[in-house]
Amino acid sequence: MKHVPSSTIDTSTLVGLRDRALIGLMVYTFSRVGAALQIKVEDVYVQGRRTWIRLYEKGGKRHEMPCHHNLDE
Repeated sequence: MKHVPSSTIDTSTLVGLRDRALIGLMVYTFSRVGAALQIKVEDVYVQGRRTWIRLYEKGGKRHEMPCHHNLDE
């Protein structure tokens, strides 16, 4: 599989921003595609000074984890 740098995603469009966000989510959380596609706005929240992410994996498993600083940006 050929490595595609993130700079090739056109972030001047909504589709490009969406794609970059989904790829970043999967890279920094090691989530599956299905879990990344199910994420809702309320699944990203701030607790204290950290951003947290809630993911729903196969079998109804729920994972909550702090957001990596690169993903937070």
